[in-house]
Amino acid sequence: MNSAKKLINQKDKPKNSPNKTGVPPTGNRVLGDGGGSSSSGKKPIILGAICVAVVLVLCIGVGVQQLKPKKVLTVKSTNMTISDMMYPIYERESMYLPLDETYQYMMGQSVWDVPYQGEDSSIESSISNSEGLKQEIINKETEYEILYQEAKNAQYEITDDEKKDAESQADEALKGLTGVQKLKLDISKSKLAKRFEKRILADRYKADQQEILNKDVDEAGAIADISKEDNRQYDIEYYYASLKTTDDEGNTSELSKDDKKALANEMKALAKKAATAEDFSKLIEDEEDSDINYDTGNFTEKAGWTYVSDKNLKKIKALKNGKISNVFIDDSAGYYVFVKMIDNNSTETYDSECEAAISAVQEEKYIEWYNSIKESYNIVVNNEIWDTVTIGGVTTGIVTAEDLQKMNEEASSGTSE
Repeated sequence: MNSAKKLINQKDKPKNSPNKTGVPPTGNRVLGDGGGSSSSGKKPIILGAICVAVVLVLCIGVGVQQLKPKKVLTVKSTNMTISDMMYPIYERESMYLPLDETYQYMMGQSVWDVPYQGEDSSIESSISNSEGLKQEIINKETEYEILYQEAKNAQYEITDDEKKDAESQADEALKGLTGVQKLKLDISKSKLAKRFEKRILADRYKADQQEILNKDVDEAGAIADISKEDNRQYDIEYYYASLKTTDDEGNTSELSKDDKKALANEMKALAKKAATAEDFSKLIEDEEDSDINYDTGNFTEKAGWTYVSDKNLKKIKALKNGKISNVFIDDSAGYYVFVKMIDNNSTETYDSECEAAISAVQEEKYIEWYNSIKESYNIVVNNEIWDTVTIGGVTTGIVTAEDLQKMNEEASSGTSE
C-alpha cells in the first residue's frame, strides 16, 4: 500500500511553477468558464480529484485494517481479540511484577524466568513463569467463555445484584489508574463491568455444576489414608535464642562458652518470670535489644519440631494445656528454648489435610466434566498473534512496579479515588 501511495503522490505532485500545470493562478480562475484555456485546466483538476479519492480509499482501507482488532482466541462463535486479552494479562503482570525485585535479589532471576508459579495444574512447572502464565490466560479465558455459553444455554441470567457486584469489581480494578494508563491498557468501566458479568455468571454456573458433581465424590475414600494420629497438632507459644550470631556482612559464627552461659542464665530468669506473669507474650521489656525472641507456632506428631532434640520434644508433647516447660539448654539443637502449651491435641492439620484431599477429588470430577463439555467446542488460538506476546513485558511499562506500590499505599491509607 505504501508503494502504491507513493506512486500516486508522485503522479499528483505539481511542478515548481503553478503556471506550468495549465491551471491559471487562483486569482484568474473563472467559475463556469467553458472557454479554451479553462477547458484545458479542468483535466488536471479532475485527475487530481480522482487521485485524491483513490488515495483516500486506500488510506481508509488500511486504517480500517489496522484498527480492526485481530483475533487471538476463538471459542465456537465468540472471537477474543488482543484487546480482550489486555486485562487478563494486566491481572497477572500486576500480581507478579512487585515480586520481581525480590526474585532478582534472592534467586538471581527475574520472576518471569523462574519456573511456573501459577495455579493451573495442567501446566508443567518446568516451563518459565512467563510461558506458563501465558498458557494460563488462554486456558482460563477459554474456560470462562465455555462456562458462560453453557450458562446462557441453560437460561441463566445475570441478576441486578450481580450487575452491581460487577460494577464494583470494575471500579476496584480501575482504582489508582490514570486516564492515560486506562487508554493504553484499553480498559474502561463499561468494558470491565461486562467482563465481570460474564465471569460472575460463569462462576455461578460452575458452582452449581460442582455441587451436582460433588454428590458422586467418595469423601470417606478420599481421606481413608490420612492418619489422625500422625497429624495430631501441638499449638505452642515459646521463647528462643539462637546459639549463633550474624555480623553485618551476613557471616555467622558460634557463640563463645561465656556468651552461651550468660544466655542460658537469661533464659532461665525469663522462664521463672513466666511462671507468675499474666501475659506470657510480654516477658521481654526491650525486644529490640534482646537476643531472646518470642513467637507462636505449631508442630505435628509426625513432623516434630527442629528447635529441640527428640528427647526434649517428648517432654514438650507431655505438657498439659496452659503449662510452661523448663528451659531446654541443648547445644546440639542450636537454640535455647522454653515453651507454653496452648493446645496439645489440635485437629487443625488433620482437618486441613482431609479438606485438601476431598477438594482434590472434587476438582478431578470437575475437570473430567469440563473436558467432556469442551470437546463439543471449536477452539482456535491464533498463534501468529499470540506468539508475539511475552508476559512480563506487555503492561509492565504502562503500570510499573512503582505505580503499583503507590496504588497499594493509597489503598491502605484510604486516599485512593
